[in-house]
Amino acid sequence: MSAIVLHQWEMSPFCNKVRRCLRHKGLDYSVVNYNGLLALNAAKLSAVGQLPVVDFNGVRVQDSSAIAHYLDAHYPDKPLYPHEPRALAEARLWEDWAAQSLYFYEIYFRMLDPVSLERGLNLISEGRPAYERALLKFVFKRRYPRKLKEQGLARMPREQVEAQFFARLDDIDTLLEGRAYLGGDAPNIADFSVVGQLDELIRTSDLKGRILAYPRLAAWLARC
Repeated sequence: MSAIVLHQWEMSPFCNKVRRCLRHKGLDYSVVNYNGLLALNAAKLSAVGQLPVVDFNGVRVQDSSAIAHYLDAHYPDKPLYPHEPRALAEARLWEDWAAQSLYFYEIYFRMLDPVSLERGLNLISEGRPAYERALLKFVFKRRYPRKLKEQGLARMPREQVEAQFFARLDDIDTLLEGRAYLGGDAPNIADFSVVGQLDELIRTSDLKGRILAYPRLAAWLARC
């Protein structure tokens, strides 16, 4: 096994983000998936009890942002966080927006749509007994509608949620005019944070075609 080990949920956008960061750095790593009820073991990996967690040669780091900062500190080539102050501030804002806003659209369209939910369950249940998939479905159908209602999206009509989401994609497509990445000519944590969310939505949601209909956004996704 590689000296760098990513402990992940396959369908997590934050694990997706970390995979992109590791590949950007050109690092070899191995993956441990916590599918089905193996997810219960994730709580033992850190005090927070959430994934992703990465073991770096015996050093354990939890949280996608903390992992990204650790990567830059110990593997400085191809930095994830820009050095120039303005570019750094913009990258941090994109990273925070992806985690605190875009994430809720991702779970809304994945968890409240029956077809998308089944596709997500296929990812998180691969290789596990059928009864574990059924248990996860029960948990997801109880947890996520309540979480999204508390956040606010689940209190809105779907048409309104879609209108808000695609307005944000309009903004991203506009901001990508004349630039290869969100921060300019090279990818950074801003790109990997936002793409990690959109990528997970694309692979389970019927909104895939509408998302990829944005020409600049689709080309950017391919570059990332």
